Amino acid sequence: MSLLKKMNLSGNSQGPARFGICKGDEPGHLGIWGVWKDTSTEVFRVVVKANSQVSSIKVADASYTFAPAKDHSFVQSIETSQELKQFLVGSDRARSGQITFEFFLDNQKTITVTLPLAEVIKNLRGKGSKAPSQAMISEGYLAQDTSAIASIPHADLKAHSEKVKTEIAEKIRKAEEERKRLEEEKKAALAKAQAEAAAKAAKPAAAAAASAAPVDRTKPTLTPAKTAIFFGSSTGNTANIAEMLKKELGSVDYLKNITDIHPVDLTVVENIIIGVPTWHIGELQDDWAAMLPEVKALTFAGKKVAVFGLGDGKGYADTYVDGMAELLEPFEKGGAKLVGLWPTDGYDFKKSKAIRDGKFLGLVIDVENQDNLTDKRVKGWASQIQKELGL
Repeated sequence: MSLLKKMNLSGNSQGPARFGICKGDEPGHLGIWGVWKDTSTEVFRVVVKANSQVSSIKVADASYTFAPAKDHSFVQSIETSQELKQFLVGSDRARSGQITFEFFLDNQKTITVTLPLAEVIKNLRGKGSKAPSQAMISEGYLAQDTSAIASIPHADLKAHSEKVKTEIAEKIRKAEEERKRLEEEKKAALAKAQAEAAAKAAKPAAAAAASAAPVDRTKPTLTPAKTAIFFGSSTGNTANIAEMLKKELGSVDYLKNITDIHPVDLTVVENIIIGVPTWHIGELQDDWAAMLPEVKALTFAGKKVAVFGLGDGKGYADTYVDGMAELLEPFEKGGAKLVGLWPTDGYDFKKSKAIRDGKFLGLVIDVENQDNLTDKRVKGWASQIQKELGL
């Protein structure tokens, strides 16, 4: 960054503005930077010019326009043209000359930085100096202007920058509106599913009330067996995963929605596989939530338990599949041994109560965001628990 030209902006009482060149974010790129204190300063464009009296390569001026303009100290990587690379390091490269960087500022001011070829080549190869520490790094790199952008005169660059700012603000506004709309749709779908689940739960309750002989829920409806899958499902997704697991495992004696059993039926099998979706902000699925008090009173000594859960890693990233932990708790407290811990690798979420020793408590399925991985994950977990359950 030697030979940098410093220039005081007229009317700027807070000190000089400095501009320079440094290494880019990768070989083949150049870095450009500007540092100043006056927050009213704006930089709209930099034009790169190659000059040599002894090179046969003619390099067209390359324009790079900031849109929006840079209004604070910055460092930005720019993509150099193939012509300039040939001019600097090609087989017919220039042996002497200089590269000029002309910065276009507000009020039609310009600042020029001129460097010898050797200094620019060093930066092009990623071996040059770094930008000043106060320069804020801009993500990504800046491509060369299209002919339409490059043709915008200096006097019109501020208007162009303001137009881009407005377009960006409008995109952000629309994206926020879309986010809110999707959130409202999700809430409405949840309310509908909960209402349908409540109506479904009310039907057997009404039938039981109409029956002359009350149902004894302390007696099992299932005969003793080795393996069963029990699930709660409000929208059908958890039921689908349960069906897939039954197919992969093969040796499954019962596949039951918990609305079709008594709580004590959970104790008649040696291997208990339970499935639950997590609703909204870490809430347990309705049918499991209704049965849970009775499950807490049961004993599962000598049993093995495996759990699978469904969740939305993007919509509810902070309470991801929390329902798995809440459902599993009474089984373990009742004496069951947990099997089927599952890696968290490849899942997109922030927090979850369903993690132990760095792994999920069991299989996690995210049909909302990663449905393309569902089949692979079901097969992998089924193969794992077949061994752990002795199937």
